[in-house]
Amino acid sequence: MKLPVSWLNEFVKVDDVPVAELAEKLTRAGLQVEGIETTGPAPLCDEIVVGEVLTCEPHPNSDHMHVCTVSDGKETVQVVCGAPNCRAGLKSAFAKIGAFIPDGEFKIKKGKLRGVESFGMLCSSAELKLPGGDHDGIMEFPAETPVGAFVRDVIPGEKPETVFEIEVTWNRPDALSVIGIAREYAAILGRPLKTPAVDFVESDVDVNDEVKVSVQDPVKCPRYTARVVTSVKDGPSPAWMAKRLELCGVRSLGLVVDVTNYVMLECGQPLHAFDYRTLAGREIVVRTAKPGETMKTLDGVERKLDEKMLLICDAEKASAVAGVMGGEDSEIAAGTDHVLIESALFEPTTVKRTATKLGLATEASYRYIRGVDKDLADWASRRVAHLLQKHGEAVVAKGVVDADARALPLNADVTLDFGRARKLIGIAVENDEMVRWLKALGLVARHDAEGRSWANDASETFGVPSWRWDLQLEADLVEEVARLHGLDNIPDTMPSAPSVSPLSDAPFRAKEKARSVMTSLGFFEAMHYSFLSQGELDAFDARNAAERLPLPDPVSAEYGVLRDSLLPQLYQSLGRNASHQLEEGKLFEIGRVFAKGPKESEKIALGFFGPVGRGALDRVKAVSPEEALLWMKGAVAELTRQLKVGKTDFRAAEHPAFAAALEVVVNGRGVGVLGVVSDKLRHPFRLTTQMALAELDLAPLLKRVDAVGKIAPVPAYPMVVRDVAFVAGADVTHEAVVKCIRKSAPKELTGVRIFDIFQSKELGKGKRSLAYSLSFRSPDRTLTDDEVNGAFLRIVEALKGNLGVEVRDN
Repeated sequence: MKLPVSWLNEFVKVDDVPVAELAEKLTRAGLQVEGIETTGPAPLCDEIVVGEVLTCEPHPNSDHMHVCTVSDGKETVQVVCGAPNCRAGLKSAFAKIGAFIPDGEFKIKKGKLRGVESFGMLCSSAELKLPGGDHDGIMEFPAETPVGAFVRDVIPGEKPETVFEIEVTWNRPDALSVIGIAREYAAILGRPLKTPAVDFVESDVDVNDEVKVSVQDPVKCPRYTARVVTSVKDGPSPAWMAKRLELCGVRSLGLVVDVTNYVMLECGQPLHAFDYRTLAGREIVVRTAKPGETMKTLDGVERKLDEKMLLICDAEKASAVAGVMGGEDSEIAAGTDHVLIESALFEPTTVKRTATKLGLATEASYRYIRGVDKDLADWASRRVAHLLQKHGEAVVAKGVVDADARALPLNADVTLDFGRARKLIGIAVENDEMVRWLKALGLVARHDAEGRSWANDASETFGVPSWRWDLQLEADLVEEVARLHGLDNIPDTMPSAPSVSPLSDAPFRAKEKARSVMTSLGFFEAMHYSFLSQGELDAFDARNAAERLPLPDPVSAEYGVLRDSLLPQLYQSLGRNASHQLEEGKLFEIGRVFAKGPKESEKIALGFFGPVGRGALDRVKAVSPEEALLWMKGAVAELTRQLKVGKTDFRAAEHPAFAAALEVVVNGRGVGVLGVVSDKLRHPFRLTTQMALAELDLAPLLKRVDAVGKIAPVPAYPMVVRDVAFVAGADVTHEAVVKCIRKSAPKELTGVRIFDIFQSKELGKGKRSLAYSLSFRSPDRTLTDDEVNGAFLRIVEALKGNLGVEVRDN
């Protein structure tokens, strides 16, 4: 939020506090000043004053310079000046020694000009960077200008303006206004808070004859006030008002609209002005939208509304989206002189949902979503009427239509235990001091009386003002005391805690092992938000859409659902990297997924694109889907092997995001899926290579990370290797081949490894050549050729008989 300091000074005196100190005090109180900006001409320093030229004589060594005596009201010094208009009796801008000159950015020092000493400088307006300044001569002030006055105070025109950029936290909507920040400074500095005038003269016209108000949903709109201005001269706003709006980032649009914006920035209450002539039936109806209803808002966009959105309507049509934006048909246009002023209280979650659904973010919705003062509606309306009457000769109808359904009390009382507050803060704060600070913030001590002391009391109950939505618990009052006392004044104390946690660190170590395995395989860890849009999840896999867990109050529509899979975000990150011309990329993520219940679990996802399984000299040839699938299968197999999960199998599967997919089965239980991304999903990133992804349940993979394997003796006898190559149909899987080999082999078979897959036209359609290496070894003797050959032949015959393969010669 932007805050001009001069505007702030109207409500609490702060102009005697240096700007930097003022910003520091607010930041220390919990409202951070993120930036300080100075607009307008650069402020002149104190050393630049009005000086009077007492004497002016020609310079002995120059034909155009003068040697002058100049008085600043305190002392008289000698100054050398070359301006043609320099003369005795002239009052001009005099820069004393030490003054900073804006033009050229230098400091005045004692010096000599052509052998004559000079103790200052008489300045032109250009040298001081004043508007319209030139170098033709030094400045000339009227004769009545007091000598010694600061030049910055006597020059006409625009003054420098300091603007704070303040970060207001979500729980402090009361600080989203000039008066709100002024209230903070009044408490911090211990100074009185002034409030602006809201008085105005009412006409004889009764407002009840001008407009009727009907609120059909008092829960979403607890209060609605309508005040009618029967005549107003709309036109340009006063220059000071337009300037303040500009400093706050709001464009001036004319007096009526500017006044509503000005009052909103001033006190925090959003207001809206309707062109009274466009209100059908002289009636305001606050209702929810009808099925299929649409409305064109002030930005010219036709908005589709739903039945949960609150609208401000006349007798025939919708005129505004409550708390968000007005309608185009009822906006203040040129010539508008009959106006209805709306000032209302809308329920925050209603405005939040509507603004998010419509994709609209306005100054009004920003305040309503966080919560405006529950008792400010009529006061703000009166303030608007005051300003319109003062600057637009407004004629205001008598009274106000006030549809008030607020529940009382507006805020519940909160009791503060003084002793507990001291324990929580950690320092000895007197009871009376706590009460004084809380009263300065607008809280009401229920047992207050003139001269009352709380020194001997154990507690006090406080009434919470209508503008403080956030003060609901005793801890909230303790926080207010702590921040006004000064968080920097609270000493640092190391907390006492056991040095060794009783909790097991096994889950942490198991995850770290999984991370270590993935990084050893060349993958980089990615981290994503736990929420994304429904559309992003549906584009990847919409089968379980009904089980997803939507957020009740999302930041935006792009973050409206808790993720039920890690794959969509990993896919997007890989795709974005690929679209930036990276040849390959490998990422993994360990994170939580969610479902209705609510239920949550942890998964690990990994993915890659490009020729990640190729050597440096074999990267030009295009990657086939089969290659990418096998590379991912190998990565998953290595992950499960190093995590000691047990037996890992892969089975054919179907997945809407994959062109080819495999189910990952660990110890007979399905734990995840892997596959090659379909062409449809590769297209948005213009991927010309393959992308493979895998997602596995994390818990089954971490059960045996710390298991100690069996120790086997080092083999004492040699291993014998036999290779077999055969032609098989496409329906013969690697799993089936391994099962057949092991079933027909003796116990001395220690390893089965596939080392070649070959396809060609000569083999025939749907045929491929597979080559396996079989390892034999006995733990207690050396195997003979006859034993190995006999076992090998039985395996070959089993392959022929059971799988129908054609064993190749040699």
